[in-house]
Amino acid sequence: MNSVETHNLTVIYDKKPAIWNIDFTLPAGKIIGIMGPNGSGKSTLLKAIMDIVEPNMGYVKLMDKPLDDVRDKVSYVPQRLSVDWDFPASVYDVVAMGRYAKRGMFKKLSSDDKKRIDESLEMVNMSAFQNRQISQLSGGQQQRVFLARALAQDADIYLMDEPFVGVDAATEQAIITLLKNMRDQGKTLLVVHHDLHTAQDYFEHMVLLNTRLVAEGPTEEIFNEKILTETYGGTLTTLSKVANVLKEKDFPMRHK
Repeated sequence: MNSVETHNLTVIYDKKPAIWNIDFTLPAGKIIGIMGPNGSGKSTLLKAIMDIVEPNMGYVKLMDKPLDDVRDKVSYVPQRLSVDWDFPASVYDVVAMGRYAKRGMFKKLSSDDKKRIDESLEMVNMSAFQNRQISQLSGGQQQRVFLARALAQDADIYLMDEPFVGVDAATEQAIITLLKNMRDQGKTLLVVHHDLHTAQDYFEHMVLLNTRLVAEGPTEEIFNEKILTETYGGTLTTLSKVANVLKEKDFPMRHK
């Protein structure tokens, strides 16, 4: 089964295309990186897939069905910086939203729901913070709460917008380990990412965007200087060479 299909997907803001004629079919059970320069449409692509923004043209299928038919099986993790963290809610309340997404807002949480919430908090090492107000958390802790909410939903496809932004190296490694464990359980993860130095380690499949689709396929096939330069423009030439050298020399891959 395919995970996500887009056909001629186009979103236009103020008469300027944010994404243009995006057409791909992504495999299931993979960690898939979505990469491109700032303003290339990465976040817009996720929002169009989730119908948060309405496409001007084209359509999306998830698991070979329209989104409305499988909405409870798809989880969206927005950028942390796009959220109002002053909203008066506890860590537990936020994670519980994942169960409401699965069951419906007006159904009482069952004992199984509460067990799943507890398990999700434990998986991201946030059980001790479950009664803490989300505004009192660090950036890395807030990101872990977002991931716990997604885990609580127990979806099949996860769309994650920059989950590594604003977290320290230890948290980033904990998150990618969690994502790989989810992948091993058959989940599909689409992850917007910006760091070329870690891309080859994190993703087995990639989508490279610059408003239009530049390339899509296994990382080992498309993560090369020619395609990266086409994606990012001539200014990337040096960066892509650095990424290749780092990979070949086995230097630490986290960009400081």
